[in-house]
Amino acid sequence: MSTPDQTRPQPADEPMELISKPRKLIIWSIVTAVVMTVTGIVAGIMLKQSEAGTIFTVSDQIAIGGIGLILAAGALMFTRPRVWANSRRVKVRNVFTTKVVPWGVVRDVGVSQGASWGILDLQDDDRLSMLGLQVADGQRAVDAMKRLRELHRSAVGARPDET
Repeated sequence: MSTPDQTRPQPADEPMELISKPRKLIIWSIVTAVVMTVTGIVAGIMLKQSEAGTIFTVSDQIAIGGIGLILAAGALMFTRPRVWANSRRVKVRNVFTTKVVPWGVVRDVGVSQGASWGILDLQDDDRLSMLGLQVADGQRAVDAMKRLRELHRSAVGARPDET
């Protein structure tokens, strides 16, 4: 008798050769989330009665703390961006969307003038922002961009001096 893992077909997809995530954005998102959480909870605890004479009930205090938690969850959404790539495709996860693009539809990989993140120029004149590759990460972003360009070049068969 076989186990469930043995009967399930395994994907024949090759592993990802590049995984890029925005380190500084993740750190700032976590710090912001902690500050929002603490601020909301402390504000909820401290509010008993306002100078105008309004009395806050326990449910009001819990709601104010809850608002801090909701804002913190929103800040943590910015820890999601990633870029994965291998010799066949690139997968880009931004804050709310994930797109998988085969290298054949990518015209160029780069960073626009003044942009804060990497861009994929697609064959249909569309552009795909890669929030997982942040310019603010410095050398880490440069290394990831070089590797991404190498993967693109090898996938489309271009020589290094053509790109």
